Amino acid sequence: MSHYPTVYLAGPEVFFPEALRIKIDGSKKAILAEFDLEGLSPSDNALDLANAQDPAQLIYDANQALMDRATALIANLTPFRGPSADAGTIYELGYMLAKGKPSVGFSVCAVPYNKRVDAEAEIDSQGAAIEPFGLCDNLMLDCGLARHGGTLVQGQRAYPATGFMPEDFFDEDVFRRAVRHLRALIDPSY
Repeated sequence: MSHYPTVYLAGPEVFFPEALRIKIDGSKKAILAEFDLEGLSPSDNALDLANAQDPAQLIYDANQALMDRATALIANLTPFRGPSADAGTIYELGYMLAKGKPSVGFSVCAVPYNKRVDAEAEIDSQGAAIEPFGLCDNLMLDCGLARHGGTLVQGQRAYPATGFMPEDFFDEDVFRRAVRHLRALIDPSY
């Protein structure tokens, strides 16, 4: 364990094939180390799910303990299984903001949320309004981060009709920009 501030790595990567998840976690942790930060991934938890009475609760408790230990958070808010970010990642972001911990988000996607829902409509096919603000994701994410000093760094990738493939969820430049912003939040004199 290092003496550097710790950063919880929130994102849907936990659902990716193991080799890819390990590669992405390693890349993120190496970049964080360049900025004197230590990455904490949910995948770092060594859990015995096969013998757990309630595996879901065990995962939740372990991730919450990791977030409680972390100094800050970086959330991968790239659209996952639809036009918005992963629901678990959104929860983790809200949890960390509520705790007053420095947080930033990033998405590799250049297309605003409302255009991902429907490129031209103001109302979706079920009759519900679509946020018209042209933000990276739901206004509660973009504005919540901004209100707490964070930001949501956006990449340049088009939104594919079938959604992003797991290997497309990481962009080193986008992640680096998010880390720079987070580093300044943690220590403005850095």
